[in-house]
Amino acid sequence: MGQEEMTPEYRLVEDAHRTLGLWSIRRTFTFAFSAAVVLLVAAWFLLSFLLGAPSPAEPEPLETRDRLELSKLVFALVAGVGALGALVIAYRRQRAGEAAWGRVQAHVEYGQGVEMLGHDKAAVRLGGLSSLGRLAQDHPDYRQTVTDVVCSYLRMPFPAPQAGDERRSEQPDIAQDPELQVRLTAQRLLKRHLTTTDLDGRPLTYWDGVHLDLTGAQLIDFDFTDCRPSSATFTNAHFSGPARFDLARFSAAAQFGGARFSRYGGFSETQFGGPAVFDGACFSGGCGFDEARFGEVAWFREAQFGGDASFVGAQFAGPAWFDGARFGGGSGFDEVRFDGVAWFREAQFGGDTTFAEVRFGGDAGFVGARFGEVAWFGGAHFSGNARFGGTRFVSEIDFGDATASHPNDDHAWPSPWHAQAVTADTAQLIRES
Repeated sequence: MGQEEMTPEYRLVEDAHRTLGLWSIRRTFTFAFSAAVVLLVAAWFLLSFLLGAPSPAEPEPLETRDRLELSKLVFALVAGVGALGALVIAYRRQRAGEAAWGRVQAHVEYGQGVEMLGHDKAAVRLGGLSSLGRLAQDHPDYRQTVTDVVCSYLRMPFPAPQAGDERRSEQPDIAQDPELQVRLTAQRLLKRHLTTTDLDGRPLTYWDGVHLDLTGAQLIDFDFTDCRPSSATFTNAHFSGPARFDLARFSAAAQFGGARFSRYGGFSETQFGGPAVFDGACFSGGCGFDEARFGEVAWFREAQFGGDASFVGAQFAGPAWFDGARFGGGSGFDEVRFDGVAWFREAQFGGDTTFAEVRFGGDAGFVGARFGEVAWFGGAHFSGNARFGGTRFVSEIDFGDATASHPNDDHAWPSPWHAQAVTADTAQLIRES
């Protein structure tokens, strides 16, 4: 039967066979027939031996009674093989039928859950979320589908709580704002099934390999701590209240381009296995990327940091782009390790800025950047080209104990600092008196 000729029922049975590891009917009967023939032949020789069949040299015909007994045994074996085959077929039908029926039931439950999620009453929508969560937990094949449904619900328009609003998302009042409760429940569902740590093994509730698409979603007090999605898209999402991504791990791309964080955005010890995109993101209440790990390229171009921004101890395995970024408060990059290029061209630093003990493994570019307060590069090391051409320093700049590769005529240091060789391949930054 061709794929286009399969009925839905036939497809369900075929899917059940693959899931249960059952053989096809043709293969099953071929094996059963072959096994029956082998067993009958073996039984014949065994019975002949036990009944004392005469050798060809001394033929002694069996008596009529012995022949009848032998025939009864052979017929009993044939009947036994047939009964065994019938039992195998019945068991196979039962398993396949149960699996097919389970898939039908899962499909029905999925449809009912989606229908409940679209109901006009919040209590029914809450029930729909609960139903979909149980369905995906019991049927792993539905986990990505249910995740997509929950994400699409969170992407639906919703007015963000304003600053000073009496509505508290930690303890929302269902009577005053039932939709807020539904959305918080949807967020908690995602967290519950994406949370895992490396300490105690993965819990049974963890959904592996899930992709999130929360593009443009309105998220309230979003907590993604310790979550492990495969990839996640938060492009143009709006985070009302604090957003916590501490200790999260993204095995593939993490997209935050154009996202808005109304309060603090926490990414401490977060691991980005794929590209991390924060181009045009806005952190109004400060952010923390302390000890974060960026496995590939990190994009922060044109990002706006309204409060303090901390990247202390972060590691960038690939290129790091901060071109055109705006730091309104203090910014700390102490002990950061840049294995690739680090570009801060045209970036603006409004508060005190520290790059103490930073390791620039590739080129470091600050061309056209502006430092409004103290800029501290004490103990930093520049392995690649250091480019400070056109950089503006409104206040003090300090390169005390900073070192750079030598000889290197491509370095461009800000006045009044210059490099002076201390070893064959290392120079130290010296301030001209």
